[in-house]
Amino acid sequence: MIGRLLLLARGQVRVRVTGASLPRFLNVCASHSLTLRRMERTAWNEMYATLSVADFRALRGCMGRTGCRVHIVRRRGLPFVSARLRPRYALWGGLCMLALLCWVLYAHVWAIEPHIDPTLPRAEILRQLDALGVRVGMRCGALDAKRIRWQILQQQPEISFFALNLQGNRLTVEARAAKPHTELLDGRAVTKVVAARSGVIHTVRAQEGQPTVRAGDAVRTGDTLISGLVPPTAEGGEYHLAHARGQVQAYTAYQKTVSRALTVDKKTYTGKVRRQYALVVGKKRLNLYFSSGISAGACDKIVETKTAWLSDSVVFPVSLVVQTYTFYERTADTRTAEQVRVDMISRALGDIVRGMDGTLTAHTESVTEENGAAVLRLTADALEQIGEEALDDSTIPPPEPETAGEVP
Repeated sequence: MIGRLLLLARGQVRVRVTGASLPRFLNVCASHSLTLRRMERTAWNEMYATLSVADFRALRGCMGRTGCRVHIVRRRGLPFVSARLRPRYALWGGLCMLALLCWVLYAHVWAIEPHIDPTLPRAEILRQLDALGVRVGMRCGALDAKRIRWQILQQQPEISFFALNLQGNRLTVEARAAKPHTELLDGRAVTKVVAARSGVIHTVRAQEGQPTVRAGDAVRTGDTLISGLVPPTAEGGEYHLAHARGQVQAYTAYQKTVSRALTVDKKTYTGKVRRQYALVVGKKRLNLYFSSGISAGACDKIVETKTAWLSDSVVFPVSLVVQTYTFYERTADTRTAEQVRVDMISRALGDIVRGMDGTLTAHTESVTEENGAAVLRLTADALEQIGEEALDDSTIPPPEPETAGEVP
């Protein structure tokens, strides 16, 4: 297959040889090292053969001694195709423009996709990248990812991870925020377990330390539940300090009051939809509409950007922006307290559950209408873990002085 392609690149000629001295023709070709391929003899004085362009030109100088005539039947190969296309200047100009377009397409960045943590200042980071030269249309070879990463981390200390990934002509910006450092207590530090909420103790399971409460005791926020000061367990023993830890289950109560307006604005879509189109080429935007403002009432705006692409990593610097406006009218929607009762209760209970480490055991609620609003008063009982570790400043008490014995 490769050899055939090479022969076509050099050019081939199919010839018809006629004459009474065909053996003499073959001997001349062999003496001059001319290669004949696909030979076919159709009569005593006629045969067909295929030669390369170079061998055909060499054959012309020795045809006088063969007594035969050679006629070209067919020409094949790159030299003949290029000769036919040489006068077509528009085609060659188009090929040059295509090559230039491919170079511009592959050598420049035409799409930047930012994947930035929502907690980070997205607009500020993109502005700093633009100041560092990272923009649509920049040359891919001019992207110094290490230098840009170092400068961005210097300007944005709250970023813990930053990367620029170039795939084809698509640049992806990755930025992650640093997680807040939680203060960890030393495993050898003297700690105690205190109550995070007020409640009534259900169970105390101390893994280490001395429990100071038992089931049925009422505690308030901050009270010590498990102390790091452990008393002696045997006669003659001594106090010692420990890193107290354990689980303390308690009955707790929550009270929550929520209000919601009973009359709210509701969107009623009129069915009128208007679309505006814009063409973005590189960094230039061409609006395909006359007026940029939309009047005649309130509307929802949806912006879609459709980018021409060749693959996931190769995109064209041409995008179509479609702005869709869906018009609506505002109407008043009035409900009663009973209609919003279930939704208000579920939302209030969800807020309570998200902030606790346990389960709800019971709840009571009442919903009333006050000044055009539904007011929910909710009381919930829960069984949850309220113990949390804190530093213990307890000290070992001094030993009691020994009493002098009586002398007989």
